[in-house]
Amino acid sequence: MRPVSLLFKTPQASNETEAMSRAKSLKIMAQICKQTENIEVCLQVLLSRPQALFRYDLMAMAENAIQLSRKESNDTVNFFNNLANSKDTNPAFKLVLKNCISNFKEGFMFLNLDGLEGRTATFDMHNAYDKAFACETDLSANKIAIDLVLARIKKWKDVFSVAMAAAGVLEDSLPIPE
Repeated sequence: MRPVSLLFKTPQASNETEAMSRAKSLKIMAQICKQTENIEVCLQVLLSRPQALFRYDLMAMAENAIQLSRKESNDTVNFFNNLANSKDTNPAFKLVLKNCISNFKEGFMFLNLDGLEGRTATFDMHNAYDKAFACETDLSANKIAIDLVLARIKKWKDVFSVAMAAAGVLEDSLPIPE
């Protein structure tokens, strides 16, 4: 006859499984965050949707980070849109701000979940980053250094860097197709 503990999950076995799962999540988070410039921001992004952590897998964390990066991109487009359409904005800045809107909209299209399974996510994300960099370059060339604008772009970069790191760690863990 089998021991009862093998037939039913005992609280001890359940706690051990849960502890192992948490340890796995922490290990994945460490792999991702060590590739970012700001570990604190990385942890905030990864912990912002706890349901992704409870799946205990790298794919869930990468999906979550990319979704948050998409949200941040959309928020950045809205920010630039509001600024460009404000009557208080210097008219000389409006064209550059509209270019930034266009760049972030184009970059948004590259932040998709399809690339995660096809090992193209980091390539796509580099294209998104290039669009944000084009906005920064345009702002700098036109000597537009508005603190709110710089802070908005930094916030986007912080979230984006976590998504990029998560996608990179995921791609590195996938088998190379033959």
